[in-house]
Amino acid sequence: MIGAGGITTLIARCGEVTSVGVFGELDIFTGEELVTVLGQCLEQRPGHLVVDLSAVSFCGGAGARALETMRELAVRSGTEVALTGVRAQTLTRVLEVTGLDLLFGLRQGPTTLPDSATR
Repeated sequence: MIGAGGITTLIARCGEVTSVGVFGELDIFTGEELVTVLGQCLEQRPGHLVVDLSAVSFCGGAGARALETMRELAVRSGTEVALTGVRAQTLTRVLEVTGLDLLFGLRQGPTTLPDSATR
């Protein structure tokens, strides 16, 4: 386990998959710390990066920006990234409001507009 200030991470590697468990709150004080830890994981060039957020109790705007930055870094390095364990209501809400839930494939977007929107 790696303690990064206000968050703790647990990193496991198995073949081409690196899994990172995140514990704590994702906020203005911990967002950059998370990006640093995940950036170090991406330096190893895993084929897949799985970030488990089941132990995250809060996520603010800075936490959402950290997740978005992490995704951008992963895309640039050719690593597929997935979020799992999105349970905390604040985390779910922040991901929905920012559209990150769609970006990470946590929710399907509408495929067609409702009839009332086209009239």
